[in-house]
Amino acid sequence: MARPNVAERNGYACEPFAAAGWRHDVYRGGEGPAVLLLHEMPSFSWRTVRLANRIRNHGYRIVMPILVGGIRDGPGSGISGALAFAADFGSSLWRVCVSREFVALLQHRSSPVTDYLVELGRAEAAASGRPKVGVIGMCLTGGFALAAAIDPVVGVAVVSQPALPFAVGPMKLIPGQAADLGLSEADHDRLVGRKNDRDLCIRAFRYETDSIAPKARVERIARELGGAATLTWIPGRGHPVLSDATDGTPHAKGRSQLDAALASVLATLDDRLKP
Repeated sequence: MARPNVAERNGYACEPFAAAGWRHDVYRGGEGPAVLLLHEMPSFSWRTVRLANRIRNHGYRIVMPILVGGIRDGPGSGISGALAFAADFGSSLWRVCVSREFVALLQHRSSPVTDYLVELGRAEAAASGRPKVGVIGMCLTGGFALAAAIDPVVGVAVVSQPALPFAVGPMKLIPGQAADLGLSEADHDRLVGRKNDRDLCIRAFRYETDSIAPKARVERIARELGGAATLTWIPGRGHPVLSDATDGTPHAKGRSQLDAALASVLATLDDRLKP
């Protein structure tokens, strides 16, 4: 018998979910309103589970689709660990760039995987007997949470360090790339058209210095969505805001702000999803 992975050891059960032409394994656990937790690059990991546990323990049902890559049980050590991580990252990056599910490089395009996530959200809302779900996206998936917020089933969208479309290296020199939200023109108009809807709630997070998630992108979210969006900056240099908040990653300037960021996410989920 195979050794249980980090999700299974923490009480999450796997069941595939198919919709919109895609099929992914989905790990679920907990009781309460559903929160879709979308993992970062390069794959689902022990850090995803640590964040999931914090939210689950606050009274939520956690729903975690494996969108790309495998499952990393823990940090590697030494050269072998570094090589394994590099191989995992390279494989996931290749798939993100070539798969029809994701739009990694082009502007003014929504990733088709968003349709899958909305259908998953609708199914989880129906299963829980509640009208809305939360969606938390980070890095690779940060923009997916924003795109999913177009649908009224999403009561809270947490957009943390959104990295797509990529604006690193020479890509950041392309006009408009850093500010692109990863939305088609039609989806962008629908989202902006909801900015005065009291049911729309966007929380966005970014380190002040982040070489992967462009500053212009999160600033645009706040600028175009007005009071529907709240943007939080974390002092210092870093990338994975909520993962850092969960696992105690030390940042001399930003530790208290990381703790406050996670607490504010939990408070927003309570306000929007619990009666």
